[in-house]
Amino acid sequence: MKQISWQDQITSIKVAGWQKLSLIDYPGKMAAVIFLAGCNMRCHYCHNYQILDTKQNRLAFVKIFDELRRRKKWLEAVVVSGGEPTISPVLIPLLCALRSLGLLIKLDTNGTRPDVVRQVVTMGLVDYVALDVKAPPTKYLSMTGVLIQPVLNTVQLLKQQKQIPYMLRTTLSPRLTASDLFEMGRSIVNGALCWQIQQCRTEGAYSVAEVQKMVAIIKDYALYVVVKGL
Repeated sequence: MKQISWQDQITSIKVAGWQKLSLIDYPGKMAAVIFLAGCNMRCHYCHNYQILDTKQNRLAFVKIFDELRRRKKWLEAVVVSGGEPTISPVLIPLLCALRSLGLLIKLDTNGTRPDVVRQVVTMGLVDYVALDVKAPPTKYLSMTGVLIQPVLNTVQLLKQQKQIPYMLRTTLSPRLTASDLFEMGRSIVNGALCWQIQQCRTEGAYSVAEVQKMVAIIKDYALYVVVKGL
């Protein structure tokens, strides 16, 4: 049976949208961002809640691909985000198409599909992974609607592989306490390459001073602990 190539599939791929240029989504690179709709989590602070349903994948990817091909001399990278890209059946052909452009590729994921993350890393389809770590184990189900074990498996996978850089990211929800952050560092993040703490955009967000105090508590749990959004 003939294997279906990404060239055969590209005209049928639909995405939720894209951003032509971002200076903050791929560390140190000028990147475009592609959004795949559909997510298996329901986080109260989600800023992409408009694309939680896969029905929002309405935009023809082939048009974006053609524009990226024209613009690649000015871009360094492409970020594939969501939603949750790893639940999408078109992720692999989409990444193969992007790889053909010669741009760096970053995948944003919630970590619930470790087998998919392992596949794209092993196939050389991504150059960077950002994995969102939402809460300590005892709060994961209540804050996200999913069990934590697959996420832990993905964290372990990223820690063990040596092919690509990665970061773990935590949005500092008002529902997380300093004790929660400490527990996340101890039981999940411990030994990771990079842990990025992001300010929450919802009402009741912590002040700059409060965030700085929290970061001081967990600064030794990753090689680099950075703060975004203050």
